Amino acid sequence: MKPKNIFIVSNRLPVTVVRSEDGFTITPSSGGLATALQSVFQQQDSYWIGWPGIIAETKEEQQQITNLLKPLRCIPVFLTETEFDGYYNGFSNAILWPLFHYHPGHCVFEQQYWEIYKEVNIKFSGIVNKYTKENDFVWIQDYQLMLMPSYVDRPYMSYFHHIHFPSVEVFGIIPWRTELLEAVFKCKHLVFQTEQDCNNFKLAYKRFVSDDSKKSLSGSARADNKISFHPISIDAYEFSLTAGTEKVKDIAQKIKHAFDPCKIILSVDRLDYSKGVLERLAAYKELLMDYPEYHSKIVLVMIIVPSRANVASYEDHKKKVDELVGNINAMFATPEWHPINYYYQHFDRETLCAYYATADVCLITSLRDGLNLVSKEYVACRNLGTGVLILSEMAGAAQELKYAFKVHPYDTTQIKEAINYALSIDEQEEYTRMEYLRTQVFNNTIFDWVSRIFQEIFCLYEGLSYTFEQNLNAELIHKLRSKFKHAQKRYILLDYDGCLRDLEPRPELATPTSEIHKLLNRLILIPDTEVYLVSGRSKSDMDNWFGKTGVNIIAEHGAWYKKYLNEWSDLRPDVTINKECFWDLLTQYAQQIPDSFIEAKSTGYCLHFRTCKPEDVSLCLDQLVNDFFDYIESNNLPYRCTVSPTQFEVLPVGCDKGKALQGILPVEKSTFVLAAGDDDTDEDMFKVLPKTAFTFKIGRKETCAKIRIPEVNRFVSFLYDLSDFQSVIK
Repeated sequence: MKPKNIFIVSNRLPVTVVRSEDGFTITPSSGGLATALQSVFQQQDSYWIGWPGIIAETKEEQQQITNLLKPLRCIPVFLTETEFDGYYNGFSNAILWPLFHYHPGHCVFEQQYWEIYKEVNIKFSGIVNKYTKENDFVWIQDYQLMLMPSYVDRPYMSYFHHIHFPSVEVFGIIPWRTELLEAVFKCKHLVFQTEQDCNNFKLAYKRFVSDDSKKSLSGSARADNKISFHPISIDAYEFSLTAGTEKVKDIAQKIKHAFDPCKIILSVDRLDYSKGVLERLAAYKELLMDYPEYHSKIVLVMIIVPSRANVASYEDHKKKVDELVGNINAMFATPEWHPINYYYQHFDRETLCAYYATADVCLITSLRDGLNLVSKEYVACRNLGTGVLILSEMAGAAQELKYAFKVHPYDTTQIKEAINYALSIDEQEEYTRMEYLRTQVFNNTIFDWVSRIFQEIFCLYEGLSYTFEQNLNAELIHKLRSKFKHAQKRYILLDYDGCLRDLEPRPELATPTSEIHKLLNRLILIPDTEVYLVSGRSKSDMDNWFGKTGVNIIAEHGAWYKKYLNEWSDLRPDVTINKECFWDLLTQYAQQIPDSFIEAKSTGYCLHFRTCKPEDVSLCLDQLVNDFFDYIESNNLPYRCTVSPTQFEVLPVGCDKGKALQGILPVEKSTFVLAAGDDDTDEDMFKVLPKTAFTFKIGRKETCAKIRIPEVNRFVSFLYDLSDFQSVIK
């Protein structure tokens, strides 16, 4: 289950607004937080509050940016240059960040930073109070907003601390320690990455907060507070699927060719002194000095993502990294070989996955890390089961990824020897370690993380409204497979477009691929299993594509039914008024929307505008809907309309997927039912199925389905796993 109306609040929005010649454009924000929380944000009733990544110069610009972000369900918090510098570059990253990562020498304790940090947290809180209602769920993210709970007037809040929380002795260095602890504890629900972080917070609270407040930790007062730890994760299946695409395979092949015959050691970090880059380079230099046989046979590919360029300590750190890379290359390079390939830039997801899929070794030497998601991303992309992960014992992920090689990040000799061992590792050991690592990562994805946190929210906040929709996590997959395996009879009900096949600009382009036919054949071969394609497509399309495949077909939203090897059955309601009465009105709007077109079906018409410009559609869509509803109502016509961002359809009342299935499926208590679709018309199907059915919504539309999967390829991959014949008949 999940809370309804989730408001994620973080320092940055998941998108960045960029100034352009024509005004403003939007690009995705980089960073683990934005990536990790996308699974929650995909809900239609989720919103995101944060800084848009730009300083708006006028009220007019603020309004333009607000309007630009509104369709994305993003709510901006505008900061001045002074506010951003004092709150972000100052208090957050010149005090909290270095101290929480055990680098007090980098701290700059300025009273002005504290005052601005407080002002900005109040400003964030004001936006939250303005846009949220009493029963909305406010989910505050990370150390930049630790003061927010003091100023948010909402009863249902949770705080997740993404970075390490230091020992009580180190945290005590902060002059404003008590105010921070008291503020964040106003959230009844606090979550940290690791058990150590959780314990460190509790000890700090007991040490520095007044005696009256201490009782809340001992059970005497405010005993309903929940403090827990849940290490964050990634969408492992999405990374794995991305690594398996032809585009990424092509990029990976080019990378391999560029460095051939060298083995690739990969490191990926944001620019930060806490990542142990200098120590890593020192260990690599020792390796090249002590093991000259590796010259021209290995290469360190070091990807550093630019970060906090305006903070003095980061500028100084980058200079040291640049100098050391230059020194090592100057010392060992030959005309044909550079021991280090250093990239100071941001790579897109596909290119990064290609590097993960290609690298023989992934080297992570964080001096201190809240978790480190790069380690999990690397493992998720190793689809062939090879690869070696070397991981700092100071990273939070080290507690989970037990089969990685652990190193002390300050022990350059240990790092050197770990690299040496990884480069010559026995093949069986390499496969075994990676197998265990992948099991851990795929059984604990971002969806499992979300599920565990929201289970705690559900137990803590009785008055909060919830939706029982779930993401596909490891626990749910296990339950579903078990039910599937032990069922006496199985029905699999699948929409086609947007469920088995990505949506195409025109209907005729979405012909089934060989992979779709292969998947359907796998499902059909499972004993006591019937597969139904339940589609809005025309009877002729469905018959031509699937009539001889062994599946049962429901076409045109329940107007026609064909059981395999039988003739078509007409399920259309007895409509005496012909559909042609709508032709003139629909044609009129098709002419007003450039590139739209009308598809005629036996029961009605569909106006497609997937390839049209959104602004052209928005100019006419409301009037189109109103005119049709008025026309149907005033003439008492037995028809109804369905509308989506890509099409408008007219079809008879009583003709829907749910009614068609009610007369076809004899569902017994022991029957397994799985149904999936992406469209509003699939909701009719979900509503008539038994409560025990596993219903899937593909995409981001609102739904009564129990399980949501964001993309077609992820759902198809899940069906492939489910259709493993041997696992079912065992």
